[in-house]
Amino acid sequence: MDEERLLGRKRYALYKDPLAIFLAVVIFILLCGVLFFVRFVGIYVVGSSMSPTLTGAEHNYEKGGDYLYADTYAAPDYGDIVVVYKPDSDKDLLIKRVIALGGDAVYIDRGVVYVAYQNTENFVALEEDYVLAENNDPDLPQNTFRSAENPLIVGEGQMFLLGDNRGNSHAYSVDSRSYGTFGYDKLIGVVPRWAINMKSFFTSVYSFFAF
Repeated sequence: MDEERLLGRKRYALYKDPLAIFLAVVIFILLCGVLFFVRFVGIYVVGSSMSPTLTGAEHNYEKGGDYLYADTYAAPDYGDIVVVYKPDSDKDLLIKRVIALGGDAVYIDRGVVYVAYQNTENFVALEEDYVLAENNDPDLPQNTFRSAENPLIVGEGQMFLLGDNRGNSHAYSVDSRSYGTFGYDKLIGVVPRWAINMKSFFTSVYSFFAF
């Protein structure tokens, strides 16, 4: 140190160099971007099965659908919105809500979903504020599924999934009422709450670049 002072040498402070700071910020942003896209996958919503929670385009590549992200590392929990492959496909996707998991028993009576959770015997009617009355016609056949005497028992490693649009005179969700339960091997990811809250922003960015 004394020798450097005598010779008039000074150590170069990178943190004072604007170019070094700029490059550090760029590298940090790129690294965060890489990590983000390793963990999260973008999903463009098609169809009305998750209405009103999510808005879907009528067909692929048409405007009007929400764009959001699914966490491919997250484990599904009750009430989560998840993205899965169709049971008979490794290409076509569905986006639905988790209603019951392994060991649970479930049935639907005129639009009301009842679940007896694992290791319990009593059925509980779900309070689903995300389902609108006009999207849950109790008189439609699909809104009555099994019964308390003959519920569907969800197998281990399986999920019982429903769309938020249970059914009206125009459309309804095709979900576990038709397909049966979905295995975890069909799970692509869980849509986190922040992705739903920021769906308008993500959709705007996606629409701009898609255009």
